[in-house]
Amino acid sequence: MHAAGNIIGRYRLLEKIGEGGFAAVYVAEQKEPVQRQVALKILKHGMDTQAVVARFEAERQALAMMDHPNIARVLDAGATEAGRPFFVMELVRGQKLSDYCKRQQISVRQRLQLFIQVCRAVQHAHQKGVIHRDLKPSNILVMEHEGVAVPKVIDFGIAKATEQPLSGSEALTGLNAFVGTPPYLSPEQVQFGARDIDTRSDIYSLGVVLYELLTGQSPFEVTGRDIETICRMIREVDPLRPSVALAKKLDYTRLPSSRSASREQVAAVRGDLDCIVMKCLEKDRTRRYETANGLATDLQRHLDHEPVIARPPSVRYRFFKTWQRHKPAFAAAGALFATLVLGIVMTTWQAIEANHARSAEKAQRVRADAEKADAQRLLYNANMSLAQQAWEQNNIGRVQELLKATERWPNRGFEWYYWQRQLHLPLKTLLHPGPVTAGAFSPDNSRMVTTSEDGLAQVWETATGRKLATFRGNGAPIYSAAFSPDGRWVATGEWVTNRGQASTASIWDAATGRLLFSLKGHTGAVWSVAFSPDGRRLVTGSDDRTAKVWDLTESPTASSTFTPATPTLEGKESRTASSAFRPPPLTLEGQEPRTASSALTHSTLTLQGHHGRIWSVAFSPNGQWIATGSLDQTAKLWDAATGRELATLASHSDKVWAVAFSPDSQRLVTGSGDTLAKVWQVPSGRELLTLHGHSAGIGAVTFSPDGKRIATGSGDRTVKLWDAASGREVATLRGHTSHLISVAFSPNGKFLLSASDDKTAKLWEMPEDR
Repeated sequence: MHAAGNIIGRYRLLEKIGEGGFAAVYVAEQKEPVQRQVALKILKHGMDTQAVVARFEAERQALAMMDHPNIARVLDAGATEAGRPFFVMELVRGQKLSDYCKRQQISVRQRLQLFIQVCRAVQHAHQKGVIHRDLKPSNILVMEHEGVAVPKVIDFGIAKATEQPLSGSEALTGLNAFVGTPPYLSPEQVQFGARDIDTRSDIYSLGVVLYELLTGQSPFEVTGRDIETICRMIREVDPLRPSVALAKKLDYTRLPSSRSASREQVAAVRGDLDCIVMKCLEKDRTRRYETANGLATDLQRHLDHEPVIARPPSVRYRFFKTWQRHKPAFAAAGALFATLVLGIVMTTWQAIEANHARSAEKAQRVRADAEKADAQRLLYNANMSLAQQAWEQNNIGRVQELLKATERWPNRGFEWYYWQRQLHLPLKTLLHPGPVTAGAFSPDNSRMVTTSEDGLAQVWETATGRKLATFRGNGAPIYSAAFSPDGRWVATGEWVTNRGQASTASIWDAATGRLLFSLKGHTGAVWSVAFSPDGRRLVTGSDDRTAKVWDLTESPTASSTFTPATPTLEGKESRTASSAFRPPPLTLEGQEPRTASSALTHSTLTLQGHHGRIWSVAFSPNGQWIATGSLDQTAKLWDAATGRELATLASHSDKVWAVAFSPDSQRLVTGSGDTLAKVWQVPSGRELLTLHGHSAGIGAVTFSPDGKRIATGSGDRTVKLWDAASGREVATLRGHTSHLISVAFSPNGKFLLSASDDKTAKLWEMPEDR
């Protein structure tokens, strides 16, 4: 246990001022950065279970959000060396509300003015999505500041911070039935097992507190009664009106001075205040005030001698209130009316009555609109609080549901847009007639290109999603597209179904869409293409079990045949499926394909070593290495200049579908049908990380431009973002309805483009780190 003199963080404990079942409160002295006395609340020994600590932390965050002059502020928070959390609050040295009113013998008006400030504080908490659930005089302290009484609401929502009961009669949580102090609980709170508690329960508790301030006693006599009897009384018995309770006390009072004071108090309470208190204490919460602000407004109208909502607005009642507000005017009017004929009096009276009726109707409409707006704001704030809870529970679907429910609310705040960004909802969806096979960005981030099995490559404007151009090849499916690093050329790979025609990779003029020359030599479909970082070479992957590297330094003319100058990577089975070098996108401005007689037909080196189909190839950004992924469940690293095998990466248990280098060429990420992605050191081939999280094979991988993130696309229809250093999963992007084929970051790292077999490509805005 902690004692006076103990040091906790920056605070020295001076004395214990309170203790509950789960926490203790001390007066503490802070030395730096400012010197002051504060109240420090800390979990007691034996209460630091995971569930209690989690709820204590959640309550501490909720209190920290509140900033109101009548709520004790949270100043600091932390944990002891033993790991027990604490938080530091403003030290309130005052008397509980009921004691202060009795000792100072303040009038009914002064009591109501104090109580209105309490209502404003409770309204502020409700707007922050926090329900107190234990409002009572001992949780409302009154302190004097420069001679002015200032109420402070303390222990906001403490009942929510623990699952264990407080000691004594201060709280009751048996059988998880209810939380709070019995005399102040609402009927819905004493329903055993009930969880449907909302802000109107606090309205009931405020009504009990107001009842005590006006009468000096509780609405129900609970002394010596058991819990079941108290609960039954709260649910079923209607309390006496405050004026009736005061009148009964008057009958038992024998001292003349006390009787005189009580008669004045009965007169002050009878009428408006009776109706206001009884409206708060309605068993049916739909008949109570909707908000604490509504209660405060009605009390202020009573103090201003205006009609109150809680009382039926009869003509006599409205006239009496008007007379109270304008006694001198009515006296003068009475003298004038005495000299007028009865007809003029009646005409004037009717005009006044009609005017008052219109004013009352207008005021009622204004009040109704204001209360409706307050209710909508409260619902919105509650939904945002629920969104935060769902996010902390990793319930992404619930967060999406709450954002959908509030997307038409006209006064959405920054918190809505924050959660929208955290969810990574797709900014745009791009459509193709067939499965989308690849997607990439232009070097300046302004355009995107997508390719498809429908034989089309489509160019889109990044900012608007507007289609800029559609390019049609020879009718065969297009499986890849790559910009040259200088943006002048575009390379595409095609799947030619005519056995008599050689499969090709084609080089196009990026500005005009003119076909410059073809690369012929593969005997199967060309599934992947990628430029080297300097743009002098091109690697192609094919269904014929080879990967070829072409020398592009001498471009062929219309009548020449090209002879490539770099390695051919060869396996023993059937095809290469994807190239993971991350190029910018195809930018062909709608030109029809042209037949070119120029062709490059030879490659030089053959890299042998795989025992299955080669599915993916990649150039390292420094141009020194080539990576290949194969059906034989391995990936290999090769020297790009000599074709020498450097390392075999062999810890996957299924085909390797995708490979990609980090921007610094020091790491390689591989994606496999075994649902795992692995990160390797280059060129040693040492395994660094394994990324667990997908429930189906991974068909696409890429590094972010800064190398801090890895994106993976999977057959489970999701894209996942990972911390590249630790392997921690950062986010999951959901929206596709079929397996992912391609993922690509924009060069500035602000967007991600995903392509899927569901005939769509989606553009996502990348979030900031949480």
